[in-house]
Amino acid sequence: MLIRLVILFLFILATAVIASWLAAQPGSVQIDWLGWRLEMRTSLAVALIVVFALGMVFFDRLYRFIKSLPGWLGSSVKKRRDIAGHKALTLGLMAVSAGEPAEAKRQAARARRLLDAPQLTNLLAAQASALAGDRQAARRYFTSLIAESDSAFLGHIGMMRLALDDDAPDAALASARKALALRPKSTLAASHIVHLEAARHEWQAALPALEILASESGSGQVEPQEGSANIQSQRNALLYMDASERIDNADRQGAQKVLMRIIKTAPGFLPAVIMLSDIYLETGANRKAAKVLEKAFAITPHIEIANRLKQAWQVNDGGFIAKLMKVIPAGNNAGDAARCIIANLALDVGLDGEATGQIKAIPESRRDADAWQVAARIAQLHGHQEDAHAAFVAASKAPRPHSWQCGACKSLHDEWYSHCPDCDSFAQLGWQRPDRVTPLFDETV
Repeated sequence: MLIRLVILFLFILATAVIASWLAAQPGSVQIDWLGWRLEMRTSLAVALIVVFALGMVFFDRLYRFIKSLPGWLGSSVKKRRDIAGHKALTLGLMAVSAGEPAEAKRQAARARRLLDAPQLTNLLAAQASALAGDRQAARRYFTSLIAESDSAFLGHIGMMRLALDDDAPDAALASARKALALRPKSTLAASHIVHLEAARHEWQAALPALEILASESGSGQVEPQEGSANIQSQRNALLYMDASERIDNADRQGAQKVLMRIIKTAPGFLPAVIMLSDIYLETGANRKAAKVLEKAFAITPHIEIANRLKQAWQVNDGGFIAKLMKVIPAGNNAGDAARCIIANLALDVGLDGEATGQIKAIPESRRDADAWQVAARIAQLHGHQEDAHAAFVAASKAPRPHSWQCGACKSLHDEWYSHCPDCDSFAQLGWQRPDRVTPLFDETV
């Protein structure tokens, strides 16, 4: 502001100096025109010319302003409508997020009236209608989005969600496929295709969509629940179920190839390990079976693996226990589980000394319920009833042993399923120590 005042002051001062200089200059101007003679001082003539020029500029600006006034008024009105329309659009989206269907529909109607943006307003109207339970209107708006190439993807995604809400998986799958065709890297569409194809037991058809999730897992576009570990679990489940169907169709060679794909990336995946080892054992390929089983036992110790190792090794009871002790994993958790399995098997064949040694190798602070039950069994064999009772009490308060637990609903199961029997989640069962599970008893017994 101060700079402008200084500039104005300097301009006035310069004008005054120039005017004073012109007034002090001698000379006159004479004009003869149509019998008239006009005489004036040169300074006055210059001043009149300047005033005339300024007047022309003023009238030119006035003419331009009057000419552009209707357009300016129209653009001003349009600007106010756009501001009000975008405000209604924002409020409508906020209402959808807050779960207010009536407010969302009201703001959607206002936005459609004020804005010339059918894609945005139709999307909001579709969301508001779906939230309000008006599926017919929502379907109509989503269909209008599909008609435009820029918004067709969102239209198909909206139709997919409506189909899922209507419990129409075939229609949902068709919409998801169309959405993926428009955006081949869409993790949202790919994720739904994987789950919908798996629900239809179309295991092979789900794999291409799963590979899209795998390729995009490092781009930040994949949801946390679809991370790399879960993608691996889904791949294992799809391949295993495909192999299982091949077994049912007497295609053991094809099943073996599929199972080997699983073992290559997940050597500790128990269902695949057991099925592949059974194929090897049935065909007399004991060494191949032993190789697969030994590697799996070092990662995920399990009684079923141990039982098949005995068949693969073809040794007596003592030799079996001795060889099994050589493949005990180095880690605490897996190692403790392996020692507990070996101790139980040793007791079954009367090798209570080896069983005692394996249980004593597990510190009491790391023993789970299974380990304490084996300790109680050993104490009973030696007639130490008090020690057995104390071990049973400790077992009641110790952590539960590993089991198949659903990562979604936390339910426990005795065997692996592709879909959780309780919540129907796909590829969520993992062999782990149960969490969110209380001890067997709160009080000593």
